[in-house]
Amino acid sequence: MYYPLCLNGVDIYPLFGDFLKGKPYIFDFSSNNPKTLEYPLTDFHQFNQMVFDELKDASQSWGIGRYLEERKSLLRSYPNIIEEQRYYHLGLDIIVPYNTPMFAPLEAEVYKTGKETTLGNYGGYIILKHEMNGVVFYSLYGHLKTPHLVRVGDKIKAGQKFAHIGEESDSGGWFCHVHLQMLTQEAMDAGYSDWGYISPALLPKVETYFPSPYFLFKY
Repeated sequence: MYYPLCLNGVDIYPLFGDFLKGKPYIFDFSSNNPKTLEYPLTDFHQFNQMVFDELKDASQSWGIGRYLEERKSLLRSYPNIIEEQRYYHLGLDIIVPYNTPMFAPLEAEVYKTGKETTLGNYGGYIILKHEMNGVVFYSLYGHLKTPHLVRVGDKIKAGQKFAHIGEESDSGGWFCHVHLQMLTQEAMDAGYSDWGYISPALLPKVETYFPSPYFLFKY
């Protein structure tokens, strides 16, 4: 199953409602960009300021970090990630200010919520479970403000507010953004629900486990 096909004829609600204006600035967080070595990864405020200064310099109000981007230099402070060679980004990063509200793109059930406390992880996160045209899949949202607005088991409608952008410990120390990721049932069954990056060895199976999230993001 090519998962976007299950959404034929289904309206997707804009994740940030009408908040996003104009076109996004496309960040280059890849190892090809020497600026990634300048980011102070352990200083949230300075790191966040540098990212939003880049947005301001580009005269744009929001930005995108790309799906399947290779980010080895950006992950240099996290030896477990480097050791496992998991430096291909599985999500779509949407860079917007702290506390910006988010709205469910599709009808869903809240499958899991939590907060990872280790620097460099998701911080606050929510996983939504969707079923469309007989196909079950999941959307994950990382770096969210806590306490969460929703609880496991809640049924939410498309367009319902369910989260806000986090900062500092709620963002896992990362700059203010949401990591939007799609997971298949196969990924959940294989225990990959908390993976935000993938190794080159698993890239051939990326569509099986982590299809592109771009189709879930409307603005």
